[in-house]
Amino acid sequence: MKDYIAKAFKLAKTAREQHEDEISEAYKYTRPNRDIYRADNDKTDRTKIYDSTAPDSVQNLVSTILNLLIPQNSQWATISVREDIKESVASDVKMALDVANRTVFKTIRDSNFYVAASEALTDCIIAGYGCIATYEDKKINFTAIPSYQLYFLDNAKTEIDTVFRQHTLTGQYLLETYGPEKLGFELCKICTEDPYKRHPVLESCFRIPLEDEYTYTVQVGKDGAIMETRKMPVPMFTVFRFNKTVGDILGESPIRMALPHIRVVNEAQQLFMQASAFLAFGCWQTSSDTSVNFSNMKLRPGDVVVTDSPLTPVPFPGSLNITEATIADHRTQIRKMLYNDAILPPEESKYQTATEVQLRQSNFFRRIGPAGLRLENEFLRQVVGNLIVRLQMRGEIQEFIIDGNQFELVVNSAVKKGIAMSEINRDMGILQLINQLGPEASINVDIQKLTRKVIRDSDFSPEAVRSLKEVKAIKEQQQQQAQQQAMMAMAQEAMTQQAEQPQQPQTPPAQ
Repeated sequence: MKDYIAKAFKLAKTAREQHEDEISEAYKYTRPNRDIYRADNDKTDRTKIYDSTAPDSVQNLVSTILNLLIPQNSQWATISVREDIKESVASDVKMALDVANRTVFKTIRDSNFYVAASEALTDCIIAGYGCIATYEDKKINFTAIPSYQLYFLDNAKTEIDTVFRQHTLTGQYLLETYGPEKLGFELCKICTEDPYKRHPVLESCFRIPLEDEYTYTVQVGKDGAIMETRKMPVPMFTVFRFNKTVGDILGESPIRMALPHIRVVNEAQQLFMQASAFLAFGCWQTSSDTSVNFSNMKLRPGDVVVTDSPLTPVPFPGSLNITEATIADHRTQIRKMLYNDAILPPEESKYQTATEVQLRQSNFFRRIGPAGLRLENEFLRQVVGNLIVRLQMRGEIQEFIIDGNQFELVVNSAVKKGIAMSEINRDMGILQLINQLGPEASINVDIQKLTRKVIRDSDFSPEAVRSLKEVKAIKEQQQQQAQQQAMMAMAQEAMTQQAEQPQQPQTPPAQ
């Protein structure tokens, strides 16, 4: 087991090493305290940040994704019955599903899930990947794993099924968690003498080929002594990527894509600050009898240069207007690549009309669509599916096999709804064109199916939607009422015609 883990861990480290320099640079311009080369006790270096456009854009995008992808005030994922068999499912099964959905989201709201999600999404936007670990004690806890602790591999289906977390833990934690027997005499002695000393720990979660279950192990110390090994039906770590290049394991991120603009705007801002210092303090020259080696001189703001001429300011060629224009242009590109221009109001306008908000959201949904769908597939579905299995194992909800045959996991994120609304608007526009062609053209469109699609894909409240049985019963009732009204109308017309006919004089009977 140790040899298998060591080989897989070496491959995972090799896969990350080729991107580490670029990822580290992305962190240094945005969140230096989360740098991929950082250790637990390293100091934070913020000396490379001269412009706040990139850090602010990261925070804005994280907040926007949290509000649109996993809003706290709505149930953004549910266990549901397949649409085509909903009518045949018993009412007690529907009630059990409703209880299960409420339990799942009560667990999410009562935990630190949204805090962990914001931290993991920050890593995902900067490095290209994020991770949430699901640990269990008396309750289920979610923990965001920093990118510098994370290594992973994917399988032939590009699914991440091998994850490593390399970090350190105190001796006190190891003693209280695993006990003296598992730690061994030497390690137990060290932990007892210095309980605050940190020891290297390697957590791994992987799926051995031809096995359905995951193997979770914890190794402590330089020799990798195994403290814990157990089989799990679901993985301990959920790793997700913002975007992905074919053939690559690690994900792509908008910050890494925008690095050329971020470098330029920070260097230009640094140059602008230096030029401003020279403009404020000046640089002067005067006469001297001594010789001066000008090639070795370094000018600083406020310096006096000694020459053979009266005291005069040193002229500086160049224009700061060019620097300002460069900074403004690259700031715009950074905001655009981090989707800030699509969702935030322009700087010259502090207010937005309802139409402008709708247009900006539609533009945001259109542009972030591929990344949003990947986050939904690798992040939301995996986290909720993982949580459902854990709650079933704890006996808090009934067991539902989510395999797509009967029950399925439906994610209702705002990004998905936005894409669906764009399709609905497209269909409604095409329907108007078809109606202009006349009644014969309109026959080709099933209005009932289109209505069900609009209700299903939009944000319409499901409690207000009638079932197909109810719709069929209402149609039959309407047909019966129409037939009764037609019969009553025919009877009324017959009575009216009979009343309007002239009465024939009655002849007396013959004597």
